[in-house]
Amino acid sequence: MTEAIHGILKLTKLFSQRPDLIQGPGGNTSVKKDDKMYIKASGFRFEEMTEETGISCVDYQPISNFFFNVEATDKKENEESMLKIVDNAVNLKSDGSQYPKPSMETGFHAVLDKYVVHTHSVWSNLINCNSKRLELTEKLKESTGFEIVSIPFVSPGFGLSYLVTQALIHAKANGKKKPEVFLLANHGIIAHSDTFGKVKEYLDSIDTSIQEIMGIKADYPSAKLIALEDAWKPASDFTIEMIKKYQADIGFFEQVLFPDQTVFFKGNISFNDSQPSRISIGSDVISYHCKEREALSIHETLTAYLFIFDTIMSQQSLPKFITAEDIDYINSMSMEKHRKSLFE
Repeated sequence: MTEAIHGILKLTKLFSQRPDLIQGPGGNTSVKKDDKMYIKASGFRFEEMTEETGISCVDYQPISNFFFNVEATDKKENEESMLKIVDNAVNLKSDGSQYPKPSMETGFHAVLDKYVVHTHSVWSNLINCNSKRLELTEKLKESTGFEIVSIPFVSPGFGLSYLVTQALIHAKANGKKKPEVFLLANHGIIAHSDTFGKVKEYLDSIDTSIQEIMGIKADYPSAKLIALEDAWKPASDFTIEMIKKYQADIGFFEQVLFPDQTVFFKGNISFNDSQPSRISIGSDVISYHCKEREALSIHETLTAYLFIFDTIMSQQSLPKFITAEDIDYINSMSMEKHRKSLFE
């Protein structure tokens, strides 16, 4: 058990404190040991994971069996069935207490190899949120030589885990090499391997290749905060400059590029200085009126959204947004409500 926990902490540390890869409580990691899988618990930031907190432990085989045998029928019913199986698979700690709820993405972790990393890399999302997604994915395959599968947008949870499993089944049935990397439309990236270092190699190489393909030379903007008397503000001018550049209003922020954006933005933005909201946007400054942990997650998400939007626009391409129907479904998901509640 200790070996596996040390393994997931070592793996997670490689991607921690990287707001270009992980924003807020997004992303997840896992390590398998015998019949157990240690996975990031729902709602935790990468840097909050320790031997005692932020990690869940599940019996992964029942979850894997479910996804290799389930038929996709009704989305909500499938989601409920998955949650029951995952809940029943959560282990007890040595003191008799239960491990915390595992990530809502436990399904695809269960069907993949020993080491799994899922990030919300802004570099990958320059392709995933791009109207030229399929064209750019082909260029990326040629550049890296990796076995990459592009997954169309589907809600996190059951839908995503189902499509990842189907990609594995399809590859095996057609005598093809198992996918090594999954690019997730409007979401992020997954890499897996039975070798610790290989996962990092996949993700690092892909980020570098995307920057080369798209001719990106500038560094990612800072996502740090400065404390005010009763709020927080960005340490960098990047976000306010982008808001001015695109003359952003409420409608601008209702264009959703990735799921965490709607989780943190919906109902939280105000352009009225006399009635500050969690995210208050003035003529020359943005301020966050909430606890530091939530403010940091909001700001990292806002920075990622503006960076992806602006970079795609500068490439003479167009962003591809999530539909209103999918946004409503994401906001209604019980696991998203649970994850958001941990920040309030």
